[in-house]
Amino acid sequence: MSEPVAFTPDQEALAGSVRSYCAARCTEDVQRAGSGAFPWSFWQGLAELGVLSLAVPGEEGGAGEIAAASMELGRAFAPGPLAATVFAAHTLPSVYTSAVVSGASLVSWGRPPLMPWAPLAEVFIESGTDGEAAWLARPAGGPTALETLGNEPWGRVPLERVLPLERVRAGTDLADMALAGYLWGAGQRVLDAAVEHARTRVQFGRAIGTFQAVAHPIADAGLGLEAARQLIKVAAKAVDQRHPQGSALTGAARLSAARAAMDAAFVSHQTHGAMGYSVEGPIGHIAQRIRQLSLLPSHANHTGEQVLAMYSESGRE
Repeated sequence: MSEPVAFTPDQEALAGSVRSYCAARCTEDVQRAGSGAFPWSFWQGLAELGVLSLAVPGEEGGAGEIAAASMELGRAFAPGPLAATVFAAHTLPSVYTSAVVSGASLVSWGRPPLMPWAPLAEVFIESGTDGEAAWLARPAGGPTALETLGNEPWGRVPLERVLPLERVRAGTDLADMALAGYLWGAGQRVLDAAVEHARTRVQFGRAIGTFQAVAHPIADAGLGLEAARQLIKVAAKAVDQRHPQGSALTGAARLSAARAAMDAAFVSHQTHGAMGYSVEGPIGHIAQRIRQLSLLPSHANHTGEQVLAMYSESGRE
């Protein structure tokens, strides 16, 4: 029988600290903050907890800690460029990291000219097409701000490469863990909302959760999220133990979490009915960000091909 995979007590304690912090500080206004009202105090509070420095080489954090914290941030629907910050913390030279991990500067990480968080960012990182190269960059002009589905500030901005970065593959793996964890958390949140609505909404004299057409999709979505949760833990352990398939497993975890979160969002929409599609409602704004994060092209890095190759190799053994 295979050994069960679980977060360590220290990782669970970190998750609990993030959960408590978000419960106290990640208010509705913080969650819905647009590009013109970024909640700097909340973001810098995460830095004080040590969340933004978990990926710094030589620190005590690792993939497990990043996954555990990110899952709680997703459930709280916390704003901010989490995956980009993780990548920057691991790949930038130490002289550039202090402003990032202190929460004083936001990171824009992607492929120009369309860059996430560009209107607010002070640190820019250009990602290569193969997931093996990246560069510290500087804007060659002011960004043209764009509205996005997930209410995050993106912009078009030309970049000039300044410095090639190191540890890019490892940084991408850690960023994928952050993204997978956040997507799982956001998916769990919208599914929890669906469960509560199904329990309390009454039609024809019965709670709608007693109808199979409502209950079965919720159960299926829950199974998908549980599978993604377990895969995130497996991938985090593989990365921390430097398993040769660690990169492929992080890619699989990211894809699994994205699929599970999207399924949960769809089921929650169906359960809530019309108010589920309204951004003023309980889940509409969360589902929009799930959709945006699940389709991030800037960090694709042939993830699907890596995962397929891993399973192809396993099949030949």
